[in-house]
Amino acid sequence: MDFFRRSNFDIIGRSKLWFTISLIVIGAGLISWIGRGMNYGIDFTGGTLLKYQFASSVVDQQYSAVDVVARTRAMLEEYGLHKSQIQVSGGDELFIRTDAQNETEAADQDKQVRQGLQELFGERAGEVKLLGRDLVGPVVGERLRNTALLALILGAILILIYIAVRYEFRFGVAGVVALIHDVLIVVGMMSLLRAELNSEFVAAILTIIGYSINDSVIIFDRIRENMRLHRGGQFADIANTSLLQTMTRSINTTVTTLFALIALFFFGGPAIHSFALALIIGIASGAYSSIFIASPIVVAWERGEVATEQRRRRPAYVGATPSKGGGALASTPRRESEPEKVSSEEAIQQAKEEAQEEKREERRERRKRRHDKSTKRRF
Repeated sequence: MDFFRRSNFDIIGRSKLWFTISLIVIGAGLISWIGRGMNYGIDFTGGTLLKYQFASSVVDQQYSAVDVVARTRAMLEEYGLHKSQIQVSGGDELFIRTDAQNETEAADQDKQVRQGLQELFGERAGEVKLLGRDLVGPVVGERLRNTALLALILGAILILIYIAVRYEFRFGVAGVVALIHDVLIVVGMMSLLRAELNSEFVAAILTIIGYSINDSVIIFDRIRENMRLHRGGQFADIANTSLLQTMTRSINTTVTTLFALIALFFFGGPAIHSFALALIIGIASGAYSSIFIASPIVVAWERGEVATEQRRRRPAYVGATPSKGGGALASTPRRESEPEKVSSEEAIQQAKEEAQEEKREERRERRKRRHDKSTKRRF
């Protein structure tokens, strides 16, 4: 897997391609989000909490709480209540949260659910009775959305401050842009796939943010290290070489994480289906943005600063040529010679040689100073 380190793949030179791919994916997701909206679950839309109690414990040596929840969920899906949330309490109590928005819907669902529970567990747990029926309004979902948005904004600000202090401000901006990129892709893809969003989705988003910025920081650290080692190289070449040096680590970490998430997606059950799907999309997007979005943004920032500085220093007229009419001289701007383009490996090698020459010069100076001191002691 050391292929990327030895290759000369120009990631930075294809920045427009990476940006275009991201804009297409984000645009498709935003169109779906605006046009069809999100498939919000009960945590965001509100619903009804149905509380049931059996005559005896429904959990025993034959059926665990997980088995009870799985059988209850299968029964609810037959009634079209696939969004319901199920919880076993105390062995003989069962809490089911449905998407009913009023008392009439809740009463109808209660009849269906109680009949289904009696058929499933009545023979060994006895008669099931309703303990209570509580309506939960969408204000909980609104509060949850506001809290999640506040956490996202606060996290982005803290990340920007940390990276700006630890590295440079442009690195912080690039890292935050990559995080926003990942969030938009996850939200857009969840809208396109019509995946259900509940409170677990907020945890998935915050997990994706932490994972993505960790990968970006590792790449930024390698860029800064190479900048110190190869001060004479072009920044774009240094950034591209740093990406190639960290590519293997990024791919290995992402692929091994995705293996576990894919297994969780297929075998973890419907309760965490959307959570695992959001993590799969977000971690894949985070690896992409760390390599193909964050670092090219830093390079584009650097090029913009260099171009601005060159325009500021460049005189309006730097030479004069004879006019066609003779006699008079017409001032015309003279084009500066363009630097010869070299590959990233050649630039790094040249920078290494210059750094080695600087070290040799420092050693000569130290030997000369020691020689001078020893000469003074003799006399």
